[in-house]
Amino acid sequence: MKNKFLSALAVVSFFAFTSCSDDDSSDVLSGETKRYIESLEVTSNDDPTKNRSLHITYDNEGRVNTATDNTDAISFSYDGNNLSNITGGGEDVVMGNVMTTIYDGYEFGEVLIYDDAGNPISLRLFKRNDWDNSISASYIATVSYDSNINPYFATLEAAGIIEVLDNVDLNFSMTPDAEELVKAKLLLPVNNGTKVVIRDEDTNEVTSEVTVVYQYNSDNYPDSAVITEKDNNNFINTFSAVYTYKQ
Repeated sequence: MKNKFLSALAVVSFFAFTSCSDDDSSDVLSGETKRYIESLEVTSNDDPTKNRSLHITYDNEGRVNTATDNTDAISFSYDGNNLSNITGGGEDVVMGNVMTTIYDGYEFGEVLIYDDAGNPISLRLFKRNDWDNSISASYIATVSYDSNINPYFATLEAAGIIEVLDNVDLNFSMTPDAEELVKAKLLLPVNNGTKVVIRDEDTNEVTSEVTVVYQYNSDNYPDSAVITEKDNNNFINTFSAVYTYKQ
């Protein structure tokens, strides 16, 4: 499915680095109300060029048909009820999720600690030198969550991606595509992330921080959110997010 599979996965990751470990992901929605994202509008309160949008359409059988961001679109194809291909758009389609901007320039290393729900609460990140690709610095990301389900999980299920990830073996030999799928499985959120703090591993200095405050509906899915980003110079960016769901 090429790497557009991962771009599609990122549609559903409001927090880029979270996980459901290696359990069967289909169990996550057991007993939960399923709401399917139709749109997400993220508006910067400081810089309009950072505004982002995500629009998702569904076919008559309730499967995800297309996902579109500010500039590109991808289409989903199925063989029966199984996802068979993802085509179109650029590699970064619907990657314009404002929560991922804090990770620009960082490379995911490993999950260090999981909480009892299987969410990682501590991760190691890296930065590399441009000239030789060697690691120049390492960072520790500490992640906090609330108790609500990841609001994108049902949408991923409707796209057939949950089933694909459930069939990924975390222990098989790493071809390039296999490595990306394993990473996708490890980073799939279960709960809704509310805060990330990134510290330099050597100095313990905070380099960046993101907090999210959600307003939930009666089904415990967010209708809106306020996102605050702060860098190591205490420069602050704020964003407003509005969610709509398939009726």
